Amino acid sequence: MSRFLRIRRRRLGLNASLFFLFGAVALALAGPKVAAGYREAAPPLPALTPVVGPVSRVTDGDTFWIGRQKIRLWGIDAPEAATPNGPTATRYLAQVVAKHPLTCRQAGRPSYDRLVARCVDPWGRDVAEIMVGAGWALDWPEFSKGRYRPAQDRAAALRAGVHGQAQAEWR
Repeated sequence: MSRFLRIRRRRLGLNASLFFLFGAVALALAGPKVAAGYREAAPPLPALTPVVGPVSRVTDGDTFWIGRQKIRLWGIDAPEAATPNGPTATRYLAQVVAKHPLTCRQAGRPSYDRLVARCVDPWGRDVAEIMVGAGWALDWPEFSKGRYRPAQDRAAALRAGVHGQAQAEWR
């Protein structure tokens, strides 16, 4: 190797080392500022703490309130309150959740200012599965990945709830 290449190599090694050293120092100093900027710009993370308590109000067949928190049951679709079967589905959900506290854990992204959650009663029964099994809600496989399909099939076989009517009537 020529003397010129050896000198050049040594100089490059020194320059590269200095470059990486200064780069590391710059990142170390700027890192917290950059991270703080990202924290400020990012939306707040959802609270993963379960919501526990008695239901204070039922809105429709898949939405209710626990205290100030509006909760939508994950993985199901129930008739809206203003549809023909809506009042019946709403009353059924009110009976299912009455007089005992629920434990609701977030299961999906918030929807229309509602916490999308899976809720269980004190005996460990899934409220959404109860609604589907009674025929007052349907499995929503886009979200549930078919979790409530067996309950829906049982309700359909018994022609329970909405399954005893034409599909157009319950929506």
